[in-house]
Amino acid sequence: MSATTFPATDWFSPERPGARVLPAHVARSSHGGWWADDPALPRALLVHCGPERLLRGDPDRLDPDVLARFGRGQFHAPDRFLPLLGRTFTHLTPWVRVLHVHAERPRPVSRHTRAWVRALKASDETELDRLARRSAPVGSSPDGPHWTASTWGGHRALAVSGFAWGAFIGPYLASLACGYLVGRNHLDIAVATDPAFRRLDLALACVHAATAAAHAQGLTATWSAPVSNHASRALAEAAGFRPVRREVLYWAGPALAR
Repeated sequence: MSATTFPATDWFSPERPGARVLPAHVARSSHGGWWADDPALPRALLVHCGPERLLRGDPDRLDPDVLARFGRGQFHAPDRFLPLLGRTFTHLTPWVRVLHVHAERPRPVSRHTRAWVRALKASDETELDRLARRSAPVGSSPDGPHWTASTWGGHRALAVSGFAWGAFIGPYLASLACGYLVGRNHLDIAVATDPAFRRLDLALACVHAATAAAHAQGLTATWSAPVSNHASRALAEAAGFRPVRREVLYWAGPALAR
């Protein structure tokens, strides 16, 4: 289905921090798309972008064979979809994440650190490639874009999106903050740092830039972190974000053989 024109539905209005930003991000980024049982009058709707999957409507209108085509990913879905997910995938793992909204003045960083931060541009694609390689788990090699670029369709798309800021030490991209999901009213921030450059306040400086840019465009900056990721939640607090609610996601895959 078209990535830019969704069927007429108010299922995602008003836009709230979290999964409801996904449809607007698909339209903005032209990456991902949607499936509906009936485009004219949908009763079941799936929106997908990178690893993100959003399900709404009546699960009885969605066949496991159709759902399996979208592959493994993290599903934002009401509990009524759990039986369908269980019939479709070999594994279904719930995890809880905390949604934050920027609400307070962040902890300051030095002007020297801030001076290393700038907006990314097309020529930074190779540095994003390098960050992906250096961030890969020991003994493995990245088989795709860095996770921060997965909702944009790759490193070049992220670099030219206008929603990515990096801290550069010499020629090297040491840290990155970007809009992982950018909707009509919200910008959900993703952060990554080269392991060699951690604990230098570079991530915080990048988040400062991302948050300021979001506010300048009339967007509310948000932050999503697994409840168990204490480092991410501590960085969010230092950057002026405060928790507003929790939500449960389901990591599913691979599809059952049929």
